[in-house]
Amino acid sequence: MMKEFLRKIKLVGNLTTEIEIQQKEFVARLKENVDKGSTGPLSNMFDVFSSSSNEYKGTIGMEGFELRRRRRFFDMNINTAVAKGTFTQKDNILVIQTEINGFSGMMIPFYIFVLIFYSIFISAFLFADNIEGDGAGFFFPFLFIHAAFMLGIPYLMMRRSVDKMKYELEREFYYMTKSRTP
Repeated sequence: MMKEFLRKIKLVGNLTTEIEIQQKEFVARLKENVDKGSTGPLSNMFDVFSSSSNEYKGTIGMEGFELRRRRRFFDMNINTAVAKGTFTQKDNILVIQTEINGFSGMMIPFYIFVLIFYSIFISAFLFADNIEGDGAGFFFPFLFIHAAFMLGIPYLMMRRSVDKMKYELEREFYYMTKSRTP
């Protein structure tokens, strides 16, 4: 149910890629381009200190993968999306089914805290007896605009990370199939 809601608001997306390569060869090439590590929300804190040239971090196996984009120093693109995929070989075509999830469980406490904060603030202001003059008329529109930004900007960032990850993975998978010339 939660996954369907996230799909509806476009924080979870799917990507199906069909490429002409054998599964073993593709997995080997993918392992070369992905550093082994955790994809959890707290695991990316020290990525900026890594000297690896690989763009992704995660786990790769013969049956599937789980990866996320590595954080870089001074990188302004905050990508929170995690991609989980499975491989299916059909003749000489490899079908990669990928689910990209941009919603991090770390955002649940943030949204709960923000909603409680604004609820208390608005309630206290509505029931206060000492409000005089036209101060309340100016305050409410400002408060609602501020709340929209505080709730909307993280949502838009997570949604953008899903779209960006789809684009990047599709491009990476395509380039991994090209033969390498020394």
